[in-house]
Amino acid sequence: MGQERIHYLLKRYADNSASAEEVEEMLALLRTSGGEEALKEMVAEIWDEDEETSLTEKDWDRVWGTIHQEMDFKTRSRSVRMWKIWGSVAAALLLMAGAGTAYWRLAGREKKAASLAAQGQGGKKDIAPGGNKALLTLANGSTIVLDNAHDGVLAQQGGTNVEKLDAGSLAYNTEGKGSEEVMYNTIATPNGGQYQVILPDGSKVWLNAASSLKFPTRFEGKERSVELTGEAYFEVAQHSSMPFRVKVPGNGMDVQVLGTEFDVMAYGNEQTSNTTLVSGKVNVVSKGAVRVLEPGKQTILDNQTKTMRVADANVEQVVAWKNGLFRFRETGIRELMRQVERWYNVQVVYETEGKDQDFTGVVSRNQPVSALLQMLEMTGTVHFRIEDKKIIVLP
Repeated sequence: MGQERIHYLLKRYADNSASAEEVEEMLALLRTSGGEEALKEMVAEIWDEDEETSLTEKDWDRVWGTIHQEMDFKTRSRSVRMWKIWGSVAAALLLMAGAGTAYWRLAGREKKAASLAAQGQGGKKDIAPGGNKALLTLANGSTIVLDNAHDGVLAQQGGTNVEKLDAGSLAYNTEGKGSEEVMYNTIATPNGGQYQVILPDGSKVWLNAASSLKFPTRFEGKERSVELTGEAYFEVAQHSSMPFRVKVPGNGMDVQVLGTEFDVMAYGNEQTSNTTLVSGKVNVVSKGAVRVLEPGKQTILDNQTKTMRVADANVEQVVAWKNGLFRFRETGIRELMRQVERWYNVQVVYETEGKDQDFTGVVSRNQPVSALLQMLEMTGTVHFRIEDKKIIVLP
């Protein structure tokens, strides 16, 4: 009842229809509803829910300004603002630049996707998002560009058919015992690419951009072993007598499982390599050290010192890329822009060292790069310029 009443009064105040008594009631209720963070979330939620609102940015600035002044918050943020941004998603952006972190909230509304890109970059300089692109290398060294290949059987490797199912997935179907020789294939995604492969045992693997997976066309022996560079999400088929193993040659990390879901991020240009468990159980081995993970935990391997620790994981953030999202939580601009480099296949250049501002928010990966850059620019802490396939980060 109290929450609904606050929502009602906030909307009334925003469109200038609240009486003096209602304003006093609104402020009295707000004083008992929580701190600054809770109130910012509440205002943002109202904005997101009001699909047909005619209220402007100034209206909501006024609402927050009144609340902030009347509640006398101790946190003196430089500015807290809210925008309605149209793209493939609409965003309500909340800024706390003075506190060192910029926040934005997103709500799904699919309108005016093209106009957002055109407004900020003049249309000409925009960069399209990545898509389903990969190169398959067969055992004999021949290659198939999967994004150009037709659906259906592409090759036969021993007794295994290699079949393209649709625009973004590949399946290995074993027929009979096949030849005695075990063949190995490699699927690799470029910057700006992603792909899914169904392995001969039925396990599913989603490859992120700039990643590769080497695997046998038929699993034999005591274990199912694959090699990964970059990042991949695994759904491993149960096979109690044949454990599944992910080797990361770049840093010596080894992930051992039976049947489970997990993400391995092992890019060479990141400070750490992380294994995050979604369900089941995994052992992560590095330089003789073994860590056993439970769901919701992750190992963090320092790529320089090779030390490894276990920490709580933000699973939603880790697997966001698989679900078509960028999800940041107090993420530094350089780490954030490395994700942009891989997905949009661009080079990022920093015009000045500056402060490594942190950002928290969620945005679709299916938008042109300008949509993401404009949201970041609206925090007032960073600016960008696009030159061909290069993004310059400005102070």
